[in-house]
Amino acid sequence: MGLYSHYDGAHNHPVNRALHLIAIPVGFSSLVVVWFHWIIALLLVPTAFALAWLGHLIEGNKPAFLTNPVHVLVAPLWMARRLFGNTQRKDPTATQKSA
Repeated sequence: MGLYSHYDGAHNHPVNRALHLIAIPVGFSSLVVVWFHWIIALLLVPTAFALAWLGHLIEGNKPAFLTNPVHVLVAPLWMARRLFGNTQRKDPTATQKSA
């Protein structure tokens, strides 16, 4: 199973997904905020983790990054796909030839 499909499979409950759509930007925004106010940035990280853990508590599973820490980097990609969908669209004029 690929990293993305494993991460996506761990986030099926709508409340878990919603909490992650909040937690991921909060967590990653701390990387920018740290340059302006390090105390606030340090508070954003546990806030993001608390939201994500709450989502997993509701869904009844463990966070994906516990099995593979790289999932922390998969999270923004997952969020972007959730928000913007698949940008690759099939050509509506293309048809399959039947044999």
